[in-house]
Amino acid sequence: MKAIAHQGEGLDGASYRDMDRPETGPGQVCVQLKAAALNHRDIWTCNRADPNGAPVILGSDGAGIVAELGAGVDDLKAGDEVVINSSQDWASQSEVPLGEYGVGYKILGFPDHGTFAEYIVIGRQQLEPKPAFLDWREAAAFCLVGLTTYRALFTEGRLKAGQTVAIPGIGGGAATQALLFAKAAGAKVVVTSRADEKLNKARELGADLAISSDGDWGQAVRDFTGGRGADIVIETIGGATWKNSMAALANGGRLAVFGATSDGMVEIDLASLFLHWQSIIGTTMGSREEFRDMLAFTEAHQIHPVIDRTFPLAEGVEAMRYLDNAGQMGNVVLDI
Repeated sequence: MKAIAHQGEGLDGASYRDMDRPETGPGQVCVQLKAAALNHRDIWTCNRADPNGAPVILGSDGAGIVAELGAGVDDLKAGDEVVINSSQDWASQSEVPLGEYGVGYKILGFPDHGTFAEYIVIGRQQLEPKPAFLDWREAAAFCLVGLTTYRALFTEGRLKAGQTVAIPGIGGGAATQALLFAKAAGAKVVVTSRADEKLNKARELGADLAISSDGDWGQAVRDFTGGRGADIVIETIGGATWKNSMAALANGGRLAVFGATSDGMVEIDLASLFLHWQSIIGTTMGSREEFRDMLAFTEAHQIHPVIDRTFPLAEGVEAMRYLDNAGQMGNVVLDI
């Protein structure tokens, strides 16, 4: 089968190549993939993988059609349309993965083969019915970023209607999904970007305030909220936005961190942190229970992920380089 696999150093180690289609074992399902979505994790995998390691098919997000069932799988049938939960071995909502399936928590796409391929064989517990209102590209695009942002906003952030969410660096799939989820929940949303076209798109998607990342935007968030600040800040960038993210945070506010696309080393004023009852929460991915809750929330509010650009599978490496340049507004998807 055709796939985008990595073996070697950096993005130069990724290539479009032939890979063996794996056998479908007991408790597993073979899915013929129709679409897969890119995440920054795919790029980090290329940059951090052992250059001498075996080739690994990249990709964490995907949607497709059940092609073959392993022994013991009797609640699916060939032809069923499914989405893939890339958060492996985390069944029930908890503070951290508990390893309920006896495998040990992993994220799909490394070390296990991922979704940038014509087929994937995966445990039955990692599959859920594809929401009928989404097309294949949308269904692939919202899984990893949807689960991560859903947990950040609702499980960890405890978001309620009427609260304010600040999202610096709007444009990527996770930040854009956070905007859509927060608005669906009845929150006010402030976003920042250096690009006017991204700010304009964010306004179209419902952002209540879209402002330049340049300058003191933390104070702008406070001005917008009558001096209170944001109840939740979604931080995926790190050093480039950290100072303003903290300045924007309300007394008792929660800063949810699940990315560091700029400098990962930041400074914290501890006195300010505890004197303002603030919380900094590290989070990533989520449980199967939260994945199902996210799917139900998405369907209830008919939320369509934003697709920036689509590439054929054969151009998957070019798609990764496009994502690495950070020019997108929304998700980058592979047609398979």
